[in-house]
Amino acid sequence: MPPKKITEFYNIGMTPESEGSSFIIEYNILLRTAESVNNFNLLYKTWRSGEKGPSTHAQQDLYRAMLAFACAGLDVLLKQLVKTKLSGIISADKNAQEKFKEHVKRGINLKEPNKILNTVALALIDQNPKEILLKEYIEDLTRDSLQAKDKVMTIISASGLGDKFLSNEKLNAMKDAFEARNQIIHEMDINTLDNLSKTRGYRTRRQRTAPQVEKHTKTILDLAKNIFIAYKKKFEDFGIDIKKS
Repeated sequence: MPPKKITEFYNIGMTPESEGSSFIIEYNILLRTAESVNNFNLLYKTWRSGEKGPSTHAQQDLYRAMLAFACAGLDVLLKQLVKTKLSGIISADKNAQEKFKEHVKRGINLKEPNKILNTVALALIDQNPKEILLKEYIEDLTRDSLQAKDKVMTIISASGLGDKFLSNEKLNAMKDAFEARNQIIHEMDINTLDNLSKTRGYRTRRQRTAPQVEKHTKTILDLAKNIFIAYKKKFEDFGIDIKKS
């Protein structure tokens, strides 16, 4: 009897971008992220084939890596979109323009006079003052890791996607996914509580079941895909010229 074929874990389900597309780089980031996740999933399912009972931590590490790579891919994708596409959206979308103005106002109110004077001075002597402020805005948005619920929501808001872009259910799912990611990346999933029962089932690392990690990973990949689609739609709806953006 031939071995059971392992189905692909995640398919982005999108028409491939052509080589001349203005979104080809972002599409490839999304595609490669999904491919990496699928590779980890395939390794895990192949290793677990025919086995019963809880998976070992060596096996679970493949699923931990699956979630970590999904979050890293989201981070890269969002930063690429902001750096190369946000200025175009701001030029056409009133909601994005308002968020940009709010950022500039907050900067003027900051108790960092030297930084403010430097930015304003550069803007005043530049032929296009707005570009100086816009550059600072984009750098501020992409300076740190975007692998956190609040960071992602800041990007969504800055992009003019609105507060209702994600339902409460999806917001909670994203929060849970990032929490699991942080426990894996920053804590190695190690149990450090002294009151944990040292019984037969005790393990020094948190247990990660396949369904749990699959859910978290799909949440992150769906989020990345939906933001990518939303950016493309804005460019199409507003007729934004990629060269000018």
